[in-house]
Amino acid sequence: MELTEKIEIQRKKIEAGNPAIQLVDSCRLNHGIHQLSTAEIQKAANAFDEIKSTLDLCFFVPASGSGSRMFKIFFDFLSASKNGLNSDENSAYEMISKLQQLGIANLLNADTAQLLSDGDEKYAEIIVKSFIDKHQLNLSEQPKGLIPFHIYEDEILNPFQEHLIHSKAIGTKKSRIHFTINKAFESQIKEKINDLDFEMEVSFSEQDPQTNSIAFTNELQPATENGQLITRPAGHGTLINNLNAISGDLIFIRNIDNLQHQSKGAISIDTRKALGTELLNFKMAIDNVLSKLSKDQAFESSLKTLNDTFDLKLTEQELTSPTAAFEALNRPIRICGMVKNEGEPGGGPFWVKGENDKISRQIIEKSQISNDPDQLKLVETATHFNPVELVCSVKDYKGDKFNLLDFVNEDQYFIVKKTQGGQDIQYIEQPGLWNGAMANWLTLFYEIDANCFSPVKSVFDLLKEPHLRG
Repeated sequence: MELTEKIEIQRKKIEAGNPAIQLVDSCRLNHGIHQLSTAEIQKAANAFDEIKSTLDLCFFVPASGSGSRMFKIFFDFLSASKNGLNSDENSAYEMISKLQQLGIANLLNADTAQLLSDGDEKYAEIIVKSFIDKHQLNLSEQPKGLIPFHIYEDEILNPFQEHLIHSKAIGTKKSRIHFTINKAFESQIKEKINDLDFEMEVSFSEQDPQTNSIAFTNELQPATENGQLITRPAGHGTLINNLNAISGDLIFIRNIDNLQHQSKGAISIDTRKALGTELLNFKMAIDNVLSKLSKDQAFESSLKTLNDTFDLKLTEQELTSPTAAFEALNRPIRICGMVKNEGEPGGGPFWVKGENDKISRQIIEKSQISNDPDQLKLVETATHFNPVELVCSVKDYKGDKFNLLDFVNEDQYFIVKKTQGGQDIQYIEQPGLWNGAMANWLTLFYEIDANCFSPVKSVFDLLKEPHLRG
């Protein structure tokens, strides 16, 4: 796409304002979200183990983010200490006590490690500063995947390493894993991965700068700084380009920080295997109908069973017209794990009305929802949220890979407003990879156990049960 065309398309989007999402209802158990019993999960996991050696499996892990938010509590502590505002919950004593239990303590130099070991509260500020000072460990500027997470008998592993181990437990040594990373840290990441002497194929990519958004002034003119056009990363949704370069029979997607200590990971591993089996069964049913359609065979009965079984909400035209049915089903497929909403932030599962009044399952962020009272009432009925646990099929019924860019909803975006170089700018940001970028996929939602979701937003989340040695 020519730059002038890109500028004009994005200018019109900003001029039009944030697009409205029309929620029909929240997805809930037996109303858009499927549920498997413990016995069904185990049976499906066992079935996956029986066939996984025949499958080309890939694991896709977005991992370019830094650990800056993880260490916000450290910056807050130093700021509060400077002003004499530390509370009992954030006291020097509490800070020292918690730090002694973390894997990052292993990174300290000998002198600072001794101070921490002594446990003297008067050195708390020195110790905390050593973790985040740019002239020392500078952990807040490191990729989150390089931060030491879990403590074992004779080693401390970071998320890159843990994802390798977790993925091999699901797949086989022939499986592949792909990380999207900050290219500046690639050598360090490779060094840590090589420490494991791991057999799985590992590959990397970075968010393509060509997907950056154009920044505009308040007058909707392209913004410049020192004579150069200002561009900004267009958000997580642009990773669909990275995913599009990956193939396989199944692709498992999970965020870099959603991990459990290996002693606590059995539920998560079995659940991901089970979701893999469910997706293969779903795809088999879809491929059966598509095969009949391609051969001009009777399809109505099979299609109705498929629609009723999986609650696809196909339209009357899609249920009766071979052309419409084929177009509705010949798409990439994903199963998304959903966790009961117990206060954790995250996108939610909703029934959404789209083009031609087509209703489908979508993962919607709060910022995409309008302030219309009727829409907000639907949000109040939501029971689950998306922890980013996806299993994907990107091949059609003939085994050919889809071009995933053909299934992006370009009308889902946010307008972001910031200040850069002393001027106000605004630009387009794509919603998450699992939002607009996958909006036109065939989608199922399954409830998964809360123990499958243990993100590390603060460094002290590593002291929660899923991250501790069993």
